[in-house]
Amino acid sequence: MLTRLRACRTVAAALMAIGLAGCATNPATGKVVPVGMTGSAAEKQAGREQHPEVLEAFGGSYDNPALQSYVNEVGQRVAAQSERKGIAYTFTVLDTPIVNALAIPGGYIYVTRGLLALVNDESELAGVLGHEVGHVAAMHHAQARARQTLGAVGMAAGSIAMGRTPLTRVTQVAAVGYLQAFSREDEYEADALGIRYAARAGYDPRSMATFLASLREYTRLEAIEDGRSPDSTDEFDYMATHPTAIDRFQRALEEASNQIPAQPIVGRRPYFAKIDGLLYGDSPAQGFVRGRAFEHPILRVRFEVPPGFTLFDTAERVFAVGPSKSLIVFDATAEKTGMAMTEYLKQVWARGVVLMEVRKGQVGGLEAATGTTMVSTPRGPMNIRLVAIRTDAEHIYRFRFESPPSITAQLTPMFAQTTASFRVLTAEQAAALKPWKIRVVMVGSGDTVGGLARRLPFQTYKLERFRVLNGLTPESKITPGQQLKTIVE
Repeated sequence: MLTRLRACRTVAAALMAIGLAGCATNPATGKVVPVGMTGSAAEKQAGREQHPEVLEAFGGSYDNPALQSYVNEVGQRVAAQSERKGIAYTFTVLDTPIVNALAIPGGYIYVTRGLLALVNDESELAGVLGHEVGHVAAMHHAQARARQTLGAVGMAAGSIAMGRTPLTRVTQVAAVGYLQAFSREDEYEADALGIRYAARAGYDPRSMATFLASLREYTRLEAIEDGRSPDSTDEFDYMATHPTAIDRFQRALEEASNQIPAQPIVGRRPYFAKIDGLLYGDSPAQGFVRGRAFEHPILRVRFEVPPGFTLFDTAERVFAVGPSKSLIVFDATAEKTGMAMTEYLKQVWARGVVLMEVRKGQVGGLEAATGTTMVSTPRGPMNIRLVAIRTDAEHIYRFRFESPPSITAQLTPMFAQTTASFRVLTAEQAAALKPWKIRVVMVGSGDTVGGLARRLPFQTYKLERFRVLNGLTPESKITPGQQLKTIVE
């Protein structure tokens, strides 16, 4: 206790200037922590302010009241086991394919529909929600704010002591500290608390470990798709605050071993009943990534990227990452301008930039213009080619092609093919584009893992995707009558 008190005094002294001084004992962990952001009123206020920002950043709330109610029901059951009372928890399913869960102050907890697709029973869901409740119960947000403040002071002091410090490096570290505020120990502690709360609520605490195993396999498959070694996901990265999935899996198994209820709830069938029909992958409002093609049923546009480029979609832009740090960025802008596309390039999009080789042209019969320049980026010097295409009086679509000078000549014809592939879809073509959804199927007498996997609407890694989706290993056996998840268009 003496050591803890000394640590608290040290932190409190550093925080006095910003009004976060003082100490309190955390009822969930028994640790002494700084107060200020730990009070119920302060936490609720912070959560109310951040909640709309989270919704906006992650595509809003998923439009499925029954699923939202179910997740909230499981979450409330788990949250009731927390030592910190008086917090009104709010559980929200976010409309994004990203696999993630997060918590902000005030008891606001979120899971993405991408994560729900990876979960295989109610007990796993309880473990995930318990982990996020654990962050709130352990007051990790308050501690993270203290670390961020002290970290900023430390970086400033380091800059003075060392003389000239590269600004980009300091900015990078600060950004990571802001985006990944929880430490590795915070994550381990939230795992332990989540297991405790799930077990107290009657769930099988080992399910936290089974979900983390699925999460690990998911990240390994992502690495393979990105052209990286799957083992890279298990390596320690000093810039990453979260523990690797394999470390968390091993700790979770140990933590759960002596907390198993006499008759633990698993809840596979109830969970599958709730996620049957869950939207999988991109939504129609965001557009669909289909292999190397991007198709948008609402904007009614389509294009393809070159072989060797990996497409991914965000709410604002579409990106394609290629060899040697090359990049394609696609977006749209609604601008009522009667100026020629060449003038739009020079006066609007690339205003203040010296463009070369500016010329007008056509893409699929549509007015277009292109120009080039060179810029310095964190990835090194890049040759940039801009392409603007006007589809009507109010809509302009834009490609930004980035390539290192050493391979620009090699990539230029490929970039030209991507530009040429852009087209406006007919109403019939757009209507034919359908989103992917989770469907729960019953294993038949003649079904095999390989046979079911071949039905997936993906172009690559069908077997691996099916296994990850269902938490199966290469040694897993399936039996008639067993429920499994598949994906249909």
